[in-house]
Amino acid sequence: MVDLESFLLVFVYYYGHAIGVSNFEFNWQTGRVFTATRSTFYAIAINCVLFTLFIYHWTEYWNIINFIFGKSTKLHEYVIVIMTCLRIVIGLFTLIHRWYQRCKMMDLTRMVVRVFVARPQAKRLSRWRILTKFLSGTMTDILQMSVLLDAMGRVGSQFDSGMGLQYWTAAILNLAVSQHYLILIFVRAQYQLLNTELRQVIEESKELSWNPPRQGVFMTRCCSLADQLDDLAMLQSQLQAIVNRVEEVFGVQGALVYAGYYLSSVSSVYLTYSILTYGYDNMNMTLTSMMLSSAWYFFYYFDGMLNMSSMLYVQDDQAEMLRLLDHRTLFAPGLDIRLEEALESLHLQLIRNPLKIDVLKMYYVTRGTTMAMLGNIITHSVLLIQYDMENYQ
Repeated sequence: MVDLESFLLVFVYYYGHAIGVSNFEFNWQTGRVFTATRSTFYAIAINCVLFTLFIYHWTEYWNIINFIFGKSTKLHEYVIVIMTCLRIVIGLFTLIHRWYQRCKMMDLTRMVVRVFVARPQAKRLSRWRILTKFLSGTMTDILQMSVLLDAMGRVGSQFDSGMGLQYWTAAILNLAVSQHYLILIFVRAQYQLLNTELRQVIEESKELSWNPPRQGVFMTRCCSLADQLDDLAMLQSQLQAIVNRVEEVFGVQGALVYAGYYLSSVSSVYLTYSILTYGYDNMNMTLTSMMLSSAWYFFYYFDGMLNMSSMLYVQDDQAEMLRLLDHRTLFAPGLDIRLEEALESLHLQLIRNPLKIDVLKMYYVTRGTTMAMLGNIITHSVLLIQYDMENYQ
């Protein structure tokens, strides 16, 4: 069978270098993370080219807005300008932040690769998640390019470079978010392996407590299970350290991405209302551009839901560990003291250091906060629509 997930991971690795997001190298086989002269100078050169071209073509974006949305109201123009500028700023900030966090990013990569080399079977468990993310990210980029190509056909070839730069920053942001997602699904796969092994240890310990064999065999099996629990506790500690480092490295970027999704959701609801109210032709849009934009928004938010679900499922997997450890109350008394201490130690480790994913310590990612954010999106969308009805109708 073709190792599709390895091919996709290698593609993402080189694609990150090609567009200027990655500025160091690593080796999956050896676990070595290092800086190389060629990759460093290439990243510096491609980043400088991008910033220089953006400074040179900055005025084009205002002209593009006037051409595309010339028939729309000022409120529509403001919404589009804010969203376009926000995506550009986040993309450019991502490049700057990667240089600022280069050493921490290398440490994070080293931690991930070290666990991967020790337990490579996690890659196979993540096969379909990697494929789904690759397809959603690819479709998002392709549809973004299609929207821009359609816009180029309407505004003229003099704006081709500016539209191309806008696509470049969108691709940078998309890849940076994908890297965050890939790390978390790798952590989740390791948690699933950990829970499978923990479930086996719990079942064997339960059987051992109710049907103890001869004394020598009993002690040997108890010591073996205690050693397995110690290894599982060490792995869980490493995985939680990776998640904590992810929060630290991607914190500012995550806050900007959250803000981007939030404002984009509000603007999408408002623009959908505007199209239904005024008609796409009155907003200087064609049927093709409307269909392409709708398809892009679908994959854009589907991709965002994948990123959100990866964070929620990692927390669910750690909660599953606690539920499995609660089964030790069903054991019969008389297990070896070392095995009981290993179970108690792992249980206390999970309770004392609960896994929480946050954004700059200001926003905790849970199902409750996600639903609250959805409610706020609906509220602000309604307020924006009411403002339009009061002032532009």
